[in-house]
Amino acid sequence: MTTLNPGMKLRELLTAPFTDAFIAPGCYDGVSARLVQKAGFRVAYMSGLCVAATLGEPDVGVISVDAMVSRVSVITRASSLPLIADADSGYGGAVNVAHATRAFEDAGAAAIHLEDQPFPKKCAAMEGKKLVSVSEMEARIKTALATRRNSDFVIIARTDALAVEGLDASIARLQAYEEAGADATMLMSVSSEHDMRKITSSLKKPTIVLMVEGLRPVVSAQRLGEIGYPLVLYPVSLLQAQAFAQEEYLRILAETGGTESVGRSMWMLPQIAQLLDVAQANSIDEAYTRWTQRSEV
Repeated sequence: MTTLNPGMKLRELLTAPFTDAFIAPGCYDGVSARLVQKAGFRVAYMSGLCVAATLGEPDVGVISVDAMVSRVSVITRASSLPLIADADSGYGGAVNVAHATRAFEDAGAAAIHLEDQPFPKKCAAMEGKKLVSVSEMEARIKTALATRRNSDFVIIARTDALAVEGLDASIARLQAYEEAGADATMLMSVSSEHDMRKITSSLKKPTIVLMVEGLRPVVSAQRLGEIGYPLVLYPVSLLQAQAFAQEEYLRILAETGGTESVGRSMWMLPQIAQLLDVAQANSIDEAYTRWTQRSEV
């Protein structure tokens, strides 16, 4: 029986016949990664915004490639799902792009996406974004393709051109990135179904869409599948939910001096232990003890 590597798993999802778009929730640590897998999803995503947020920083390009790769290692140890990782704009020049590509791949990611902003980049939701030339982005893509260790590792080309150059220019960029060899593409900040249909009908390879609550209307996975998207990312939803829940808990604790009223809205330690598979750790420890005792007889 052939064991699929992470890139092969993702490629199967991107190219298989679909009705509804597959959903990739964004995770950013071991707990969120385990929760995504526990919920039955088949692919996960890791955004730079979420990793930066867990370090108390904004998504403005200050998080290093090493910090991102380290977090990929955490997530891929905690979950067997194929992981798409945010590689920003490649963290510098050609050598940086090559280093980042191999580092993310070696850490167990199934894919990275590279974007066409200069380094350091800005979060897609921020104003004042700038773009590199099409030829420079094509060079980034070709560098990543040339330096990945396994051709199964997926290179996704992302553009932030919609707010800067408009829809037609954005599609032209994605078409050029496909021609440069990108395995899939992403266009940020798309909101209308009309635009979505124009995008999917204009491209030859799989293209991916994002849903961010509070920024644009959320379109269902069923509808996105009908439009032609094989995959939708929910990059920051778990972070948004976590921040809301933690703030609410802390408010109640501060106001009441206790947590009786929120007991049913939080996990107890046995549930956390089950998620983290403490039973497996205990069984390993018990086996070690048995082996030690036998060797002493």
